[in-house]
Amino acid sequence: MDTHAVHGAAHQATGHYRRPATRTLYCGRPTGLRNHLFRTVRGWKLCRSCVAAEQRDRAAAAAAAVAAEHTTERPAAVTRPPRAPPAHTYVYGAQQLVIIGTPRPAQGALFAAH
Repeated sequence: MDTHAVHGAAHQATGHYRRPATRTLYCGRPTGLRNHLFRTVRGWKLCRSCVAAEQRDRAAAAAAAVAAEHTTERPAAVTRPPRAPPAHTYVYGAQQLVIIGTPRPAQGALFAAH
């Protein structure tokens, strides 16, 4: 997991964990730049309160995942409202011949005149 410095820190030799989806650290301070490059610096250390709080959050998330995996309840089925019957469509003209087939005798005379 990436570690961050405190916003405006002169020395970035202490790593802090950032709360997910926030701009604050677990210890309550504002988030600064990532300091993964400073892990090789002598004297590198992690903030104890950030480490403890991050471990608590990970344990709670793991417990919630296990509990969700072992639930006996089935998810509720999605019910859709009943479909309404299709509305009647009225088609006039040459399209009616294609849809219906043969026209009535009176209509045949009208179409033959055109």
